[in-house]
Amino acid sequence: MASDQISDEELSGPVVDRRTTTKLLAAAGLGGLAGCAGGGGGDATTAASETSEASSTDGNEESTDVATDTPSGDVRGGRLQAGWFTGSIDNLDPPYIGVGQYFQVAANVFSGLVTLNEDLTVRGDLANDWTVENDGATFVFDLREGVTFHDGSAFTAEDVRYTIDRTISQETPAAAKLSSLQPVDDGGVVVDGDYSVTLNFEEPLAPALIYLSRGPGRAATIVSQEAIEEMGAEQYAVEPVGTGPFEVAEHSVGSELVLDAYDDYFETDEEGTALPYLDGVTITPIPEPSSIVNALRSGDIQFANLVPLQNVSQVSDASEVDLLQAPGVNWNGLAMNQTREPFGSRQVRRGIAKLIDTEQFVETAYFGNALAAAGPINAATAWVYREDKPDDQAYAPEEGKQLLEDAGAAGASFSLLTTESDLRAAQAMRQQLNSAGLDVEIEQVTSSTYWDRTDKSNRDFDVTVIGSVGDPDPEQSLWNFYRKDGPWNYVDYQNDEVHQLLGEQRSQLDRDARAETLQELEGLLIADTPHAYLSHQDDLAAMRTEVGGFTHVPYMRNFHTVSLDE
Repeated sequence: MASDQISDEELSGPVVDRRTTTKLLAAAGLGGLAGCAGGGGGDATTAASETSEASSTDGNEESTDVATDTPSGDVRGGRLQAGWFTGSIDNLDPPYIGVGQYFQVAANVFSGLVTLNEDLTVRGDLANDWTVENDGATFVFDLREGVTFHDGSAFTAEDVRYTIDRTISQETPAAAKLSSLQPVDDGGVVVDGDYSVTLNFEEPLAPALIYLSRGPGRAATIVSQEAIEEMGAEQYAVEPVGTGPFEVAEHSVGSELVLDAYDDYFETDEEGTALPYLDGVTITPIPEPSSIVNALRSGDIQFANLVPLQNVSQVSDASEVDLLQAPGVNWNGLAMNQTREPFGSRQVRRGIAKLIDTEQFVETAYFGNALAAAGPINAATAWVYREDKPDDQAYAPEEGKQLLEDAGAAGASFSLLTTESDLRAAQAMRQQLNSAGLDVEIEQVTSSTYWDRTDKSNRDFDVTVIGSVGDPDPEQSLWNFYRKDGPWNYVDYQNDEVHQLLGEQRSQLDRDARAETLQELEGLLIADTPHAYLSHQDDLAAMRTEVGGFTHVPYMRNFHTVSLDE
């Protein structure tokens, strides 16, 4: 067992301290978040020692409190007007979400068994407390009583069991998080009354608490069985029912999403004041870069979930607007669909990669507001990142042209699928490839059409610029992109050795051993070139100065502590 193995006592509730949580984040492939929490403006305060002390002194009740300043009476209430940099928000059913921007909305509607404070301590969410046994293989959760879903139905342990069983049995993208759980009906999930549930894993899984928390890509964001059965899965994906701080009041896909404060939400702030502070949030999809920035500058919206990289300077220079910036834990690449010729050839894919000047791509596509990538693992996850990556994809245009000629693909013609929000990146890519002798056309479609066509059930595209949004490591990113049957394996990448290494690194709780495996894995991916790796982008959001209480954790957009000045 590794010397830094986390003990059952360290993992048990009602709060897990920052040092232990940092280890959990690293084991979960979220190590970069450990240095990214907090900041980002607003009035939210971080009180790690106070939160931990209160939780250990006063027990379960205190763990519902959120460390934040209580707004005065003249700023409580109001409706936040938010713009989302996308054409539509198509799916809010947690285990099925594969788009980072959708997760950002869903985290305001749902709860997890546990959640993360601003200072990265793990605390209870729907769980009051928990104990860990069997060296991290068994988790026993005591659940909150009196919690209700937005439709008024009671939350119980059966909802936890249903959520986990649905996530796994329906082979959702989130199911990978729980792949080592024992079979649900054979000891994996044991319900003991209405407010106690035990999860038993086949082997110790230290990051289980991270996977069971509220947030993007989590595996046990609790859904309502009653609502799903009554509404049907299709309607639930549009207007879901959760236990979170906001409920979906209206959702016209592609037009407007209205969230209202849920009056019976269970969390309070440190003063005992009910959360959320806002009356609600109205979210408008805005896919055109200049439009979302102009709306923010004019005050038509007060919050932008993303800032188009080509518009960063406009936002930075705007009066009464704050740019929010956090290190990005992501990667972006040119995905080449291996079910279509000539992309089934590794030689062709590598040849195309060598035609791309990533530094120039970043300058042209993003006005320099990103870092050129040599592989999928970026510097935010410092424990595994290395500067000296293999150079199989390094810019070498003459060598790239020769590889294509030898493969019979010189002058190949194909289309690059994109949406309006990513059009500039697509244009920058087309310019470079066409200048190198290829014949590339851009095919622009709506966001809904894009995700339908890139889905692995269709794979109706030649190439596209795509990548990981909020986690560059295997548990949410590499695991889902490059496993043979991975839910985000858009390019139909099949490699036995990569598949084996992906499984191997998941059980390595020793960070050094896991880093070595991940670096070997990254080397294989760079050589095989399922993607020509392009960039790592910082996480950029923006808000007007009247918005307070927002804490910027990368790729999270939680509004339960947000308030508005008059």
